[in-house]
Amino acid sequence: MAFLAGSEHHSESEQQAAEDRPSTGKNPPQRILYAAGPGDLVGECRHLAAGKEPPFQLGLSFSQQFLEVCDAAGIQAHLISWHPRRDSLQFGAHRLENRPQPALYYAGGLRHYFGAVLYGLGLVAQAVRERPTVVIVDSGTTRWFVLSLLRLFRIPVIAVLYSALWPRGFPPQRRFERLLLAMDAQFFRRAAAATVCMSPELERQVRTVAKDPSGVFLPFRPLYRRQFLNRVPPVSQPPFRPFHVLFLGRVEEFKGVFLILSMAERLEAEMPGGFNWRIIGAGSAFDTLQAQIRARNLSRIVEARGLLPSEAAAIETLGWAHAMVVPTTSQFKEGLAMTAVESVLAGRPVVLSDVVPAWEILGGAAIKVDTDDLDGFVAAFRRLAQDADYYEQHRRATAGVQAQFYDPSEGLGAALMRALAALR
Repeated sequence: MAFLAGSEHHSESEQQAAEDRPSTGKNPPQRILYAAGPGDLVGECRHLAAGKEPPFQLGLSFSQQFLEVCDAAGIQAHLISWHPRRDSLQFGAHRLENRPQPALYYAGGLRHYFGAVLYGLGLVAQAVRERPTVVIVDSGTTRWFVLSLLRLFRIPVIAVLYSALWPRGFPPQRRFERLLLAMDAQFFRRAAAATVCMSPELERQVRTVAKDPSGVFLPFRPLYRRQFLNRVPPVSQPPFRPFHVLFLGRVEEFKGVFLILSMAERLEAEMPGGFNWRIIGAGSAFDTLQAQIRARNLSRIVEARGLLPSEAAAIETLGWAHAMVVPTTSQFKEGLAMTAVESVLAGRPVVLSDVVPAWEILGGAAIKVDTDDLDGFVAAFRRLAQDADYYEQHRRATAGVQAQFYDPSEGLGAALMRALAALR
């Protein structure tokens, strides 16, 4: 992980990443208020300040990418995450804060939307007090239309989109959701100084609803450490028996974990002993998933584990897999699906739903299936397991799309610096 000023621990690969860091330009804005996502920003940086490794994660932290370029450019930042544990930390020149969402945010129906609006109003009030040069806000933090209020105070806003405005191919149908989307469109049409998007689908959706959006659009990609995922052992020559399929991610119904159990049932009936499955992650559906594995008599071929605890465990797990699956359902606003990227960086093809925008940038390394289509997933894995040439075609394609996820000029920090330069 690329450590920031304040930590004395620098690995060889991190020093290389620092050498590759893009130029930040001249005379950047000096004060930024950044409303980031739900991660434990303060806890992560407290580990770094103490010279310790933060909790393990596969990719480079987006907040750390941002703070790294702030340090290089002499920018002071106030970062606010909405992690549920309230906390704060002065980290070098930067103020870091965990500011939880209100309880309403986690409720259902209208209460969730009211909670998001209340949190956004608090951010607007914070910006008015601080008068930063620019405010940056991650998707999911609040409703975008709330941030239009900052136009009254001539404070520009940069929107960072990690999630879609609606699940790809499934635009909102309910009147209330369409009304909220129309209100958000006004923000992108009139108030967004720049919009930074993790996938082409996100830009398309904004342009669709806003018609003639304001500000520049800039892409970015998740970044990964050199000499990590490429240490995963290559797969042996196909055919494989049993064929190993891996799921990494949140264990939630909308992520398709129960669809995986249906795939396992169908393929076991067709090809007994032909497949093994691992579901790795945590979430509210984990206990139900384990109960379903037992109830469906799948314990022999399906294994559910918690989060990966270490780099060694990640390398072993990815090395076990012959392919990965990202079966996100039509109920989730997927913005990219970083687990699909991780499959490709490990040299494994990935089978994913059409609702997952990653397929567009992963080329032949990704096999796209219609969303919620059990038959399509079963057919894709059946062919991967039985047709060695087909498998090799998709495996070889992984090498051609990996470079973008190691290039600092493609990361969030570089994209935000380009957005700041455009504001000037």
